[in-house]
Amino acid sequence: MADFAWNGIGLAAPPGWEPSAIERDGLVLADALGPVCELKWNRVQGTFSFDKHLRKLTKGNRDAVVSEADPAETPAAWSGAVDRLAESGLRAKSFLWRADGSRGLGAALHHPGTGLACLIQFFIRTEADEPRAAEVLATLRDFTGGKTVPWAMFGLAARVPADFVLDTFSFRPGHYRVAWWRPASGKPGGRVPAGKGPGTHLDFERFAPASVLLKGTTLEAWCRERLAHAPPKSVAVDNGPGRVDWRGAAKTSLLRKALRREIKTCGRAWTPDAGNAVLAVTAEGTAPLAESTFNDICGSFTLVPEETA
Repeated sequence: MADFAWNGIGLAAPPGWEPSAIERDGLVLADALGPVCELKWNRVQGTFSFDKHLRKLTKGNRDAVVSEADPAETPAAWSGAVDRLAESGLRAKSFLWRADGSRGLGAALHHPGTGLACLIQFFIRTEADEPRAAEVLATLRDFTGGKTVPWAMFGLAARVPADFVLDTFSFRPGHYRVAWWRPASGKPGGRVPAGKGPGTHLDFERFAPASVLLKGTTLEAWCRERLAHAPPKSVAVDNGPGRVDWRGAAKTSLLRKALRREIKTCGRAWTPDAGNAVLAVTAEGTAPLAESTFNDICGSFTLVPEETA
């Protein structure tokens, strides 16, 4: 089973299940034959209606017949998975759907403590798919209750402080980037969109293959040219074996200091012992991260071995 975690929720999937579509609050997993699992989620305040969320599902699938699952029609393994979710604080209502000769099994989920509202559905091709769907369902977790939030995708894993929100992301051949944002107020979710206004950008980047990218150059020179938040010429870079670090002011002046709009930057890039890649973490903005916090973030950013990715 491979662990996937994205924007506050996570699950474990069997070998061969890979992300085929990623949104800020949505994820589709597919195998060689097509989609096998779809998740959509958000955060709600106040009361939660299972019926309302099931109606949303029906609205998005007008040709599908969606109905609440009768306990007599629900596989025992699925019922057991729902019970295990309840132990983690997630309330669930199961549903069945049929459309164009296809069928599926899913659940509407709600966590009263965090406000998570989630729809997860599995595409059932044969009876053998039902216990596998139940096995995956039982692993679903809401990660937003802690001080840090994990993310794991495409062979990368890291943790970010819980007061950061997901900003942008890109998974292109040779370059993966996941960017997070924390407003200077420290209170995400206000009127200002993520990434706008005073605050801190936190970027994770992976480049490959390192043996080609670094041929004929140094890691420091390469970072100054290629990173999204590269160290400016005015900031010194500490060089070590397979690693560079920097911390300083990216934009500063007497006026910026007086207005508290000085832009601070820090970063680290390194070549892991395995994986033939360059990993980099940068933080830049008006509200700098404490050095100990930044070190913890960098320490969490790793390549996941292929056998478990």
